Amino acid sequence: MALFLEEVPISTHKSFRSKIDILPHIVVPWHYHHEFELIYIEKSRGTLIVGDCIDKFKDGDMIFLGPNIPHVMKNEEAYYQKDPNLSAIAKVIHFKKEILGDSLLSLPEFHKIKLLLKITSRGLSIYGKTKLKIIDLLEKLDQSKGATRLIILLQILDTLSQSDEITPIASDAFVESFKHSSNQKLYQIYEYVSKNFQQKIDLDSAAKVANLSKTAFCRFIKNKTNKTFSELLNGMRINYAKKLIVERKLSMAQIAYECGFNSPSYFNKQFKNLTGQTPQELKRLS
Repeated sequence: MALFLEEVPISTHKSFRSKIDILPHIVVPWHYHHEFELIYIEKSRGTLIVGDCIDKFKDGDMIFLGPNIPHVMKNEEAYYQKDPNLSAIAKVIHFKKEILGDSLLSLPEFHKIKLLLKITSRGLSIYGKTKLKIIDLLEKLDQSKGATRLIILLQILDTLSQSDEITPIASDAFVESFKHSSNQKLYQIYEYVSKNFQQKIDLDSAAKVANLSKTAFCRFIKNKTNKTFSELLNGMRINYAKKLIVERKLSMAQIAYECGFNSPSYFNKQFKNLTGQTPQELKRLS
């Protein structure tokens, strides 16, 4: 499946969209859009993929995504079994940078907001007291009309721009690779890896997705990402492993297999190579 460009509908009577989604489960495919997107997941659980980062999401999570970054959210399997006790509830804002205007963003008072919008290219996870402040502002936004809506949006951006309770999601390497390429093949490869990283992925299968020979495929990946395909794949797997380690629900051996490694020893080796510490060390520090 090709990466899907979502056309975000915005009312002609409003400059940006704010909505509350109440669904049995999330149905949006691997996609991107030209708008900034703030998502507060009031109720839902599953897997989040932003760029080359694979993470879990749960009730109460909040993320802020910049324009054109590929992402997808998929609920846990139980949500797709028509369980009446499960649902996905989220508050969402979509807006374009143009509504702020270059003149406004060039003002000294907006310097931090301008920097904030720039780093959203990696996607941001928002937590702590900052998240609570944003939740309160979202509730006010739901009840507001006219110019008050814009004022609250600016309050949200100002709050985020002054906070240290935000963490980038995707890697710098991913952002750079997409900044210099509009190649659909690269989107297809990331989508294929993100959907299948928990299973065995061989070079032949990955090359077929891009409709390239193995030699051309390896050259293509290296040129676009400055990584080998093995480094790209293991990077996604290790990133996901770090989330599972922090959750403390699975043993190290279970995490190794859950992330697509064929042995715990190989998992330990790759983890140390990529992070500079062992999985056990991360667990002790978290």
